[in-house]
Amino acid sequence: MYLLCYGRSDKADNTIRNVLSGSGGRRIGSTEIFASDLASPGNDPVCLVLVLPLEAACGIVSRNLSSELSSVPVICVSPEGKFAAALRYGSAAPAEVTAAVNSIAWSLGSSCFTDFGSIADIAKDLSVVTESMPMRISDKARYDKINSHIRNGGRVSVYSDLPVSFEEPVLDQMVFELHRYTQEMHEDFIQRYTELDSSEEGNPAVFITCRKLPEGGAGRVLVLTPKLVCLGIELKSKADPGYAADTVKTSLENHLIDPAAVSVVAVSQSARDSEAVRAVSEMLEVPVVFYEGKELANVRLPLKMTFAPERESDTATSAAFLASSGGKILFRRSGGASGIIFSAALRKGNISMTD
Repeated sequence: MYLLCYGRSDKADNTIRNVLSGSGGRRIGSTEIFASDLASPGNDPVCLVLVLPLEAACGIVSRNLSSELSSVPVICVSPEGKFAAALRYGSAAPAEVTAAVNSIAWSLGSSCFTDFGSIADIAKDLSVVTESMPMRISDKARYDKINSHIRNGGRVSVYSDLPVSFEEPVLDQMVFELHRYTQEMHEDFIQRYTELDSSEEGNPAVFITCRKLPEGGAGRVLVLTPKLVCLGIELKSKADPGYAADTVKTSLENHLIDPAAVSVVAVSQSARDSEAVRAVSEMLEVPVVFYEGKELANVRLPLKMTFAPERESDTATSAAFLASSGGKILFRRSGGASGIIFSAALRKGNISMTD
């Protein structure tokens, strides 16, 4: 790792000389530290070493560095050479930055200490989010491995097309590198999943989504499927239970929704004992909730049916909308001639990674 050292005092000058005598690198000035790019003479990864009081170094990292330098790891060394500690790992592996810190400490002598804690001392692992709501875990062994990685100070890349939030964004995003996708970016989302799941390089990757993803490979991707989809069902005629369950499963997947993301089947009071409804709930392994006809009729949906714009509501969509607490309607009145009509809505609210 190529060290780019910055300091301002006489004490810092002497410390920088000692650091560079034991490690590869050079001294830089203020014009370089606030530039948009820092590079080494060769292809070695660079590390910014701030030979400053800890408060000053933290101030530079938190307020002044350009977005282009967000991937560059940063080490703080006290001007008198009494401590060295990683302030930010950037895109580098924690072990690589730790090795650089230890090399600097060795150059400065036995009086230099390095133990300021690590990401492991602020990290909350994935059990926080998986225990906060019902959620399918694609691979338990991989889940345990990633949790161990987090507890040991490693970083994790999170990819989601759902609203994800953090309890302490500044601290938590030192652990979780969040990549957000909109519902309209389906192809990009799938492409990224496919790329990452075919590779073992880089940080572990976690996808949090209700989408139906391709079958997983042998890569490093873990998929968490929160049960956030509410399915509203309306019976138009007598439906064969097995056929109804197959139709619902197929339609969900055709709408790019993983059946494992369904949390509840919602129906009118008159349909709650239907064999077809029971078959769907058993296939999805979710409970059935029901609403009175008057309650369903009073629902005012946020969008109109393009094929029947004069209708303000319908049983299937109203049931899904109520069960989702007024969430986003994903699709409306699927099922066709199967005798069972169904709509889907996504529950309101954020997924908190660390709350």
